[in-house]
Amino acid sequence: MNKRKVYNGYEEKYMTGKEIKDFLSDAYETYGKHHTRISLSKINFNFFPKIKDDILYRVFFNNLFIKIFDAETDESLYFIGYTKK
Repeated sequence: MNKRKVYNGYEEKYMTGKEIKDFLSDAYETYGKHHTRISLSKINFNFFPKIKDDILYRVFFNNLFIKIFDAETDESLYFIGYTKK
């Protein structure tokens, strides 16, 4: 299995689904062209059913986006734009 080594400008970390949810608990999803629009409500994890609290994920994140991979298979699961402003 060849894991992607780096996303330039992103921090890499292994997190459980619970840790991802805690990390994004005060975040609002962004959307639209270039993610210029901000949702009126916080991120709803019902729209991301592959994120389970007790599963480990490999994530890359910065202050605008988070990319979530399955930690075992390196399958790309979600790319979420967010803001904490």
